[in-house]
Amino acid sequence: MEHHLKSVHNHQPLPQEDNTELQEEGYSLEHDDSHSLPSETLLESTNEIAHRRRKSMVKTSAINLFWILMWYTFATILSVYNKWMFSEDHYNFQYPLFVTSIHMIVQFLFSGTSLLIIPNLRPSKRPSIRDYIYKVFPCALATSLDIGLSNLSLKTITLSFYTMCKSSTLAFVLIFAFIFKLEKPSWKLILIILIITVGVILMVSNETDFSIIGFVQVMAAACFGGLRWSLTEVLLRKESMGLTNPFASIFFLAPSQAIILLIISAGVEGYVTIFKSAFFITFGEGLHTIAIILAGGSLAFFMIVSEFFLIKRTSVVTLSVCGIFKEVATIFISSLVFGDILTLINIIGLCITLFGIGLYNWLKFKILNTGRQHKESIPTIDHEEEEARFSIGSLDDNNRRASSTYHMYSTVAESTPILLVDGGMTAYRDEEEENSRRDDRYELR
Repeated sequence: MEHHLKSVHNHQPLPQEDNTELQEEGYSLEHDDSHSLPSETLLESTNEIAHRRRKSMVKTSAINLFWILMWYTFATILSVYNKWMFSEDHYNFQYPLFVTSIHMIVQFLFSGTSLLIIPNLRPSKRPSIRDYIYKVFPCALATSLDIGLSNLSLKTITLSFYTMCKSSTLAFVLIFAFIFKLEKPSWKLILIILIITVGVILMVSNETDFSIIGFVQVMAAACFGGLRWSLTEVLLRKESMGLTNPFASIFFLAPSQAIILLIISAGVEGYVTIFKSAFFITFGEGLHTIAIILAGGSLAFFMIVSEFFLIKRTSVVTLSVCGIFKEVATIFISSLVFGDILTLINIIGLCITLFGIGLYNWLKFKILNTGRQHKESIPTIDHEEEEARFSIGSLDDNNRRASSTYHMYSTVAESTPILLVDGGMTAYRDEEEENSRRDDRYELR
């Protein structure tokens, strides 16, 4: 009996005053586990993390907007500079090949200085002599002819007409991609080529200030632009090349481009003619001319730097979309600065061409997402599968394979196409994302 009373006494409920105290204070995990944090503290931590994320998002958006504006500014000023430099109605410096060669030297010096100052930008590998001759040099040759002919055409055609014609480069990109087997031909890609072709025909058919020489030059530049894109993509598939960022690519490509353009300039423009012109008639005039030429090379380099940081923080999709609006902005500014006249048919042709470019990027973005989802669904992927490349025509193929590079497109004057290939930026974004995840993990703790 005594034992039974002790048992009942041990199982008596808590005093009434203790229950009242719990009800007044509210329940917390601390009442069950003394090592647990109060629920109020957990709620405050969650709100603080959400606030930090919102603040980080605003900061990231502001920085991205800054680089977009920088890219727009440098690219637009460079386009206006080129037209002003070579047009008969303005500065009238009639030697664009010589100017472009100096621009390459300036970019080489800037890129070399960047690699010297910032060790993280230095590539771990570099092309061998054989690779440089047979792989890097052809890309440098195509790039030189693209940029040289582009600037040469500005002597005789308007900046608006130049911009509209140069937007046809994507059609040549796809044609050379078929030739080099970088893309599998499909009705979708062929349709995009036809759309761009129709747009160019409409733009040319009603041009108010048409020049056959300038038109042939700019279309040849667009053709070489398509070739250099394909050659660049071939280079990117070889990691041993070391062209992992625009600074390294300029450092390796610019010397060959400068030499090629200097040789062509000597034959076409003539150095005797150049240095006996009114632009170098006195020492002061010569310094003034050289300063203007160096300014253009600096603009080109800073535009490429802006592209680099924009892609590093966002993606090639962002640059591609922004590139379409940049073309429209360039045409609008050229109308204000140089008085270029656009007809309704010109505008319709431009819209059709930009629609073709946007359609291509949308299809590539769709493939990009499909590839990532497919890659995430497979635990392990062998090396051959990872190196395989998607093509738009293979969307319906049951044996689709993941790709490490996705080719997007944007029309950018005097730039390096390596910037617009996603594989070239992957290592930088992966490192940045890893640091971001590490910071988030520390914050959650």
